[in-house]
Amino acid sequence: MSTQHDINLMFLQQKGFDISSIGGLQKALSWLQNADPDTLMHGNPTGDPFDIMVGEMRRPMLISSVEAAITAKSGN
Repeated sequence: MSTQHDINLMFLQQKGFDISSIGGLQKALSWLQNADPDTLMHGNPTGDPFDIMVGEMRRPMLISSVEAAITAKSGN
């Protein structure tokens, strides 16, 4: 069974980020901090106001998962 953390990282992997390396995770973190909220959903951006709202709500959860993964990989 996958955790939300695992699901968040799989989402980023599907977006093309290397979640197995600190460098890839750092690139994902930078992207998450600046990405259009509509791109934080599965599938292609639609411009739908609901998708944009949910994407913005997902941003902190995705960032938290990436930060936790970076911390785990750096051994801190």
